[in-house]
Amino acid sequence: MRVIGIIAEYNPLHNGHIYHMEESKKQAGAEFCVVAMSGNFVQRGEPACTDKFTRAEWAVMGGADIVAEIPTAFAASSAERFAQGGVMTLAATGVVTDLAFGVETDDFNALYHLADLLDREPGGFRVYLNYHLKQGKSFPRAQYDALADLGVPDNELAILQQPNNILAVEYLKSIRRYAPHIRPLPIRRIGNRYNSTVLTGSLSSATAIREALLGGDESVYDTMPMSVAAAMRFDEQFPVMFDRFSQMLLYRLRTMSLEELKALPDVSEGFEQVLHRAARQATDLPSLLEAIKSKRYTLARCKRILVSALLHIPAGMTDALGDSYDNLYLHVLGLKRIGRGLLSAMASHAVSPVILRNSDVQNCTDVARASLAIDALSTDLYSYALNRELHRDSQSAITV
Repeated sequence: MRVIGIIAEYNPLHNGHIYHMEESKKQAGAEFCVVAMSGNFVQRGEPACTDKFTRAEWAVMGGADIVAEIPTAFAASSAERFAQGGVMTLAATGVVTDLAFGVETDDFNALYHLADLLDREPGGFRVYLNYHLKQGKSFPRAQYDALADLGVPDNELAILQQPNNILAVEYLKSIRRYAPHIRPLPIRRIGNRYNSTVLTGSLSSATAIREALLGGDESVYDTMPMSVAAAMRFDEQFPVMFDRFSQMLLYRLRTMSLEELKALPDVSEGFEQVLHRAARQATDLPSLLEAIKSKRYTLARCKRILVSALLHIPAGMTDALGDSYDNLYLHVLGLKRIGRGLLSAMASHAVSPVILRNSDVQNCTDVARASLAIDALSTDLYSYALNRELHRDSQSAITV
């Protein structure tokens, strides 16, 4: 039995995602599809456009058989940690045989070569990387320049200028390290590029779709399945924007000591001083971000740090979760009725606890319980921002 795995955010689910699920199953010859999905907060350091339960339901209606949550500490982290969390979540099921991911290149060999280089870190790479980091460059830029110093050809370096390709390389690295039994399956993207801000008909990027939703462009509804379009069009709560969390975030930052700020993920080099000072001067989220972002601390990195502060995510959480599959867990958010046989197989072969109800949490380690508490807090705060009660993390998965 072949089971395709997909790592996704579905922020929101659109026609390109449906194509990707269908094409992935077709190319893999898979009978089932398991999606590892971000929860209420996503990798770019923002709340998702809708809550995780709604997006899991969309995913099941769109073709997924099971949707499991990527722990929030991984989901709202760097590309490398996000990829690790997604790959380990799929591998922990014990049933996923293939991992499909979108790419913006036809040169798959170059992707594998880049993943091999970054995984092995050949002689000189770490020296070059540290040199560029000391120049005040962001990590992605420093990594790019370090590869250039190693003599990586321009055609391969160009691949790393597209976000989907960067994630693809990280997926390949994580497969090598944590799930060598899973077969990688790159799928060439169709439609416009991942970070394009312009709609291009029914197949458009998630970035362009979010921009169009905010701008009130009604043609955006043609880019999504009907169920998603209806929610986006008629539910005035959606899409959820980061500014809804502005006051609670400023309150949280102003009650944190310098030591607590320093202990957040990705905070180093005295950035806690910058954050501490800016939080006491800013009156809203835009002014806070404007005060703390820099060439080294990019906007996305700053947002991820703020999410970590809001959700009480400590610096070592992803390391602890990734240290052992015993510390991981499979929180099932959505399930297709005809996929119950797959769930039974997963329950038999999973190497991490499968969580469907309250009683399942007792099988988790202390690390997993601490992570689940973060996931639950994300739901509480998201619910508060929506002024609407959401499904609790301890309830059974949504079944479609």
